[in-house]
Amino acid sequence: MNAPTAFELEVLSTTLIVLALVYALVKYLWSQPLQNGPGFFLGNEVPAGFYEGPGRTWLKAYRATLAALHLVLAAALGACIVLRRLDLWYFGTPLLYVTTLLAFHAWTRHKLGSNPPIRPVALALETRRLGDYISWPFEALSATIIAFSWWLLMRHGGTRIEWLPPLLFTWTALVLPGKILIVRSGSPLPAERAEEHYRYQDAMRRNGIDVLSAWSWLFVIFLFGFALRRAWTPARNVPWLQWLILGIFWAFWGYMMFVVFRGQRLAANMGRGLLPSGSWLTPFRRASWTRMSRPYDIWFAIWFGGIMVLSLYSMYAHL
Repeated sequence: MNAPTAFELEVLSTTLIVLALVYALVKYLWSQPLQNGPGFFLGNEVPAGFYEGPGRTWLKAYRATLAALHLVLAAALGACIVLRRLDLWYFGTPLLYVTTLLAFHAWTRHKLGSNPPIRPVALALETRRLGDYISWPFEALSATIIAFSWWLLMRHGGTRIEWLPPLLFTWTALVLPGKILIVRSGSPLPAERAEEHYRYQDAMRRNGIDVLSAWSWLFVIFLFGFALRRAWTPARNVPWLQWLILGIFWAFWGYMMFVVFRGQRLAANMGRGLLPSGSWLTPFRRASWTRMSRPYDIWFAIWFGGIMVLSLYSMYAHL
């Protein structure tokens, strides 16, 4: 068995991404505005008869945005295949995908959710402990692998190493602050059906942490494989070792996709008939447009902004 070439690895990774994008589009995204029923659009409460009036225009705009986004990604993929530069598509796709969806949700929230109704609230007296949601042994193992990978790179005295990829992999894998903030954050509970809302929010909280964990491990594996190939000469000549690392990566990718789509199913099933978080105001404070806490919003902006800067710089450096 020969070692996979860099282009072969890019083709395999791109294929996984394309399959996930198509499945998410058909199964979940296309009908996501209607997930909470005819009284809501993307989690924003709308008046009765909305979908017989302006809601049709909003739905068409949402689906047109999705169609345009995926057509652009498909065209970019074709160009990158011709140029044999799938790394550019690999870096650019998450940036365009996430920013487009976030921008549309933000615009929708601004236009349709600017004056949400005020509702009475209930209080949850339970205290959430970090250890009930975060596996500290796995966090320690992840940190150890990252540190060992950098040790391999720093002691390397052979060929020149590009430092931008390991920096990007490391930054992308550092999601522990986000997981802690997810545990500590939460949306207000409406007085009506408070227990169901609490169970739903806790399920979404655990699912979100699982997604971040799987995402983090993907890039820990990327970093470790990069360090082995660049800094440990025998690893370049052991094909089975490279396929083993690739197999582990695929396993975590499959797990992450399972967790993401499981979250979508949970949201549809457990959230049926419940008020979407952020679709209403408490008598005391305004709901966040992201439906998360402000500290989490700040962390995500810094973390994702760092990924954007490093990815764009990487794309520029490889042009």
